[in-house]
Amino acid sequence: MSSMSRIFLSIDIEDETLLSRIANIQSELDRQSAKIKLVERENIHFTLRFLGDTPHTKIEMIREELSLVQFRPFTIRIEGIGAFPSTSRPRVIWVGVTENADRLTKLKLEIDDLLGNLSYPRDKKFHAHATIARVRAVRDRSQTMKNIESLVRAPVGTMSVECFRMTKSTLTSSGPVYETLWEVPSS
Repeated sequence: MSSMSRIFLSIDIEDETLLSRIANIQSELDRQSAKIKLVERENIHFTLRFLGDTPHTKIEMIREELSLVQFRPFTIRIEGIGAFPSTSRPRVIWVGVTENADRLTKLKLEIDDLLGNLSYPRDKKFHAHATIARVRAVRDRSQTMKNIESLVRAPVGTMSVECFRMTKSTLTSSGPVYETLWEVPSS
């Protein structure tokens, strides 16, 4: 058994109404102009920090450090899609946050500060998003751009952020399998 686990910190989207709306957006992605792999509904989340392969001995230290995070529950609005690195060269298609993204950023910065106590460097610039698809190949760049841009204001809805989780990701041939290791509730 490996002494390392691939882990990340996340806020999961669990509301069935929101997940159904995201599934509707996924179904509108043009599969003719690009080869796209959709993210499974049970795996859709906002990543606060990807920690990668982490020794099991360090996971408990991270849990103890992050138990110090204090935040009040807040609501975010999820709306529209975008792409990384850009709509003209999409590799990742995501839904974004249009309301209270600053609260997510503040939570993320507090997490980064505490992880700094364990010698983790501050993470790169944060852009609140939940990946809904990965683009494997683009067949028609112009059509793919039009398709993404047509969904730029697609409404998803609001959700309450009441905790964040440490999640273990096990990569399999059929896709990643996620397991919640622990969560930090709001105060």
